[in-house]
Amino acid sequence: MRFRLCHPHPADHTAFGGGSGAPRSPLLNLLLTSGGWREDPWAVAVPQILGAHGVNVIQARSGVEASNVIRSVTVHIAVVDLSLPLDQTAIGSSEPAGARVLQLLRRLDAPPPVVVVRPPQPTRRESARGLIDALLDGAFSVVDRPCHPETMLRVMQRIMDRHYIERADARRAAHGHSPVHDFTHRNATQQET
Repeated sequence: MRFRLCHPHPADHTAFGGGSGAPRSPLLNLLLTSGGWREDPWAVAVPQILGAHGVNVIQARSGVEASNVIRSVTVHIAVVDLSLPLDQTAIGSSEPAGARVLQLLRRLDAPPPVVVVRPPQPTRRESARGLIDALLDGAFSVVDRPCHPETMLRVMQRIMDRHYIERADARRAAHGHSPVHDFTHRNATQQET
């Protein structure tokens, strides 16, 4: 398979907060799809920030890769880029696969909360229609491009709080604030100075 697991410290196999040598246990599996010819800032920041805090971020750059991930790994949260190409080799020339990935996720026995990333919409009518379609397809949230990393991290925090509160509480008890809170608080503090 060609999807990429994102771990900020590949040599680090210790559990959270401990140097015990115990195998690292991911907090959650996050499927992050992003397509297109250039990297979005959120697609770079989210794996770095959440991966450093134990979230197993699995990146897929095509519908085929995302489908392979969905079949082989329990996905707890998904970020689906609607402009995701069907095949990695056909970026820009193939039909977008984001809607297909949404359907695959929705058909799972335990569908994960999904954040839909959509391209800028030319009109209000198309924007409203696209929003309604995404929500009917089971999206937890819809984010328009361009998306700031902090916006995506706030959505991730809402998902954690609503769907994985037990895991979030355990993480906060063991390590203080969540990685999203740490990032947004640090940015707010830097902007004040």
